[in-house]
Formats: sequence, C-alpha cells, structure tokens
Amino acid sequence: MMATSAFQRELNHMINEEVIVELRNGQRVRGVLKAILPETLSIILGDVSIGSDHYASIVYSGNAISAIYLKKVKVDLDELREMLEKVFPRMVTYRRDQGVIIVMNKIRVTESGVEGERGPVYNRVKKVYDEFMAKKRGV
Repeated sequence: MMATSAFQRELNHMINEEVIVELRNGQRVRGVLKAILPETLSIILGDVSIGSDHYASIVYSGNAISAIYLKKVKVDLDELREMLEKVFPRMVTYRRDQGVIIVMNKIRVTESGVEGERGPVYNRVKKVYDEFMAKKRGV
C-alpha cells in the first residue's frame, strides 16, 4: 500500500508540468501533463508539440506510453538576479545561502517562483521571472 501511495504522489507532482512522453514506437511528444488515469496510466497532454505540429490537447492510452519524463529547468539565480537588477537597479538583494532574491525588500524570488504582495512591483518581477523561465525552457 505504501508504494502505491508514493507512486500516486509522484504522479500528482507531474500534473500541470511540462513533460516529454516517449511512446512505445519511439516517438517523443512534448506537452503539459493535464490529467492521468492511475489505473491505466492513460494521460491527457495540453499545449502539445509533435515535431513542428502543435495541438491544444491529446489523449494517450497508457499502453502506448513507454516513459514520461518531467522536464526540469535548472534555475541560475545569479543570472536571474542580473536581469532583475537591470529593471530594479540597486534594489535587489541575493541571499545565495538561502536561495532567495529579494526585490525592494518585499518581493521574494526563488527557483519555485515569485512571492509577495500583489501589485505593480510584484507584476514586474513576475514578468521578468516568467521571461527568464521561458528562455530557459526554450519556449
């Protein structure tokens, strides 16, 4: 029972994340994992790219899938800090030991995202973060 719940938990972490699905025929498909049926491992992918073709969503039968890869982007906070300093000169602090960038003493940026009170500063920091992540993902 313990292995099943751990497996399900790991599957749930992949929902709404960009994945690469390898099919049994060797084809690889990139998309956002929207849903998974645990009993059959059938999936729904959104924002799908197959070669130069793009689809809003595709459903794959679990027996057609040989592997699902979670695409993880390595976040270089030093590089992100430099981008933020261009937008917010002398208002960015990087606490390397904590893995956090602080903008204007109120907005926190980590590998996981942007935190803080919503407003114009938050929106601008979030825009820089999203552009940085899109560049890293090759989008």
